[in-house]
Amino acid sequence: MKFAETYNEYERRYMAGSRNIKVTGNINKNTFIRRNLKTFLKRIYYNLLISPLWKIKNLIHYSGEYDLFNSIALETTTYCNLRCKFCPNSIYERGLLKNRKLMDIKLFKKIIKELSYLNYNGSILLHFYGEPLTDKRLPELVKYIKTKIPEAKIKINTNGFLLTPKLYKQLLNKGVDSFFITQYGDIMPENIKMLLSSLPKEHKIIYRQLNNDTGLSNRGGEIKVSKCVDYEKPVCTYPTASLCIDYDGNIVLCCNDYHSSIKLGNVRNEKLLDIWRKPHYQKLRKEISKGIYTLPICQKCVGLASSKKDEGVKV
Repeated sequence: MKFAETYNEYERRYMAGSRNIKVTGNINKNTFIRRNLKTFLKRIYYNLLISPLWKIKNLIHYSGEYDLFNSIALETTTYCNLRCKFCPNSIYERGLLKNRKLMDIKLFKKIIKELSYLNYNGSILLHFYGEPLTDKRLPELVKYIKTKIPEAKIKINTNGFLLTPKLYKQLLNKGVDSFFITQYGDIMPENIKMLLSSLPKEHKIIYRQLNNDTGLSNRGGEIKVSKCVDYEKPVCTYPTASLCIDYDGNIVLCCNDYHSSIKLGNVRNEKLLDIWRKPHYQKLRKEISKGIYTLPICQKCVGLASSKKDEGVKV
């Protein structure tokens, strides 16, 4: 394929490749038994080693505060330039250009300032279900983060279609620490081929290609997949270890809450840490960390309930 090929034609071929990936299937008895055994062993490992070490790390860095997230996702844009079959954007119109919503810059800066007051040193991911590279403000947003929170790790998750060598270098210079590029079909984007070939052996890009053996999330029951990674998790750590803020400032349950159906608070009119410390939010996190899934979206995510669409459940 020539580099001069139009984007629309390239996207058509690319999406044709992505449709070859299976996204449906049932779990048989042997798979169920194997899955639960693995989950049991992983839970022991998590409870006895991973969780205590994480809490100790927080206690040291945050002066006695052990219950704090180590990753935060900020939805600066809702628009995605692709509609992959295993993403809710392929079903709903939320991610279309005509419905694009951008996070207000004042709201963005408020969030970053509050993180700076915490001396936050975790990860900041500039995406939710939108493609971050479609946001023309991205370089300056990255620069603002790095200026206010130099210890934070800025990560860009992208489909890679819009990442050119020039933009890659620009974002690196502004402060991006790593890029995670996912190839969903059989065809590697031509611009990524050019980018990777131009980089030294040591670079900031992690690249993966999905196939039928790749574990995927069912996104809170929105998508049916043949191998759901969330079924075999020892315990769900999404709400306890990460924070997700949509374009409108809502802190939602986790990255799998596509519709922002579980809203815990809004940083437009509340402080981020005050929301995190709300009693009902703390109770919800503790329950989920113990494998107690009371919310329908959680039950669907881990395979305890059928994947029927939630109708705006709220806490």
